Amino acid sequence: MFYTSTCQVLRLNPSLSSGGGMSFTWVPVNTVVDHHLNTPGLLQCRLDLTFLRPGKDQPAPVVAGRAPDRVGVCFFDLTADAEGAPLVRAGDRLKCVQGPVFGTFEIRLIPDVAQSLIGAHHIEVQVVEVSQMLKPGTSPTPFGTPE
Repeated sequence: MFYTSTCQVLRLNPSLSSGGGMSFTWVPVNTVVDHHLNTPGLLQCRLDLTFLRPGKDQPAPVVAGRAPDRVGVCFFDLTADAEGAPLVRAGDRLKCVQGPVFGTFEIRLIPDVAQSLIGAHHIEVQVVEVSQMLKPGTSPTPFGTPE
């Protein structure tokens, strides 16, 4: 009930062209990263854009001439592979597809596993919004369309 957002996990897929150039695309992950949703690439999480963990998260840099990046913390359940490594990693992007938060956020730091008394409880990681270009005729409407 605390996970109010659903995000699509994207991973960088570099490809080398025949001319020697490289192109980069972000493709959805095709593994199940959330055992509650049980849908490849979708993750239920909580994106808290008003919270930074003191002593852990990097403060947002001060920039001139543009709007500041939205920085916050993402909380989600731990899902690991056969070796015990988390399936959502540093360098992945979270594209919000449902919930109160919209946008695409990048995981730049290694996700922290929060411990309970008996083992791993959940994951916490700092996220930074990635600049996106809106297409003509689209606008973010997190609370539905106006009537």
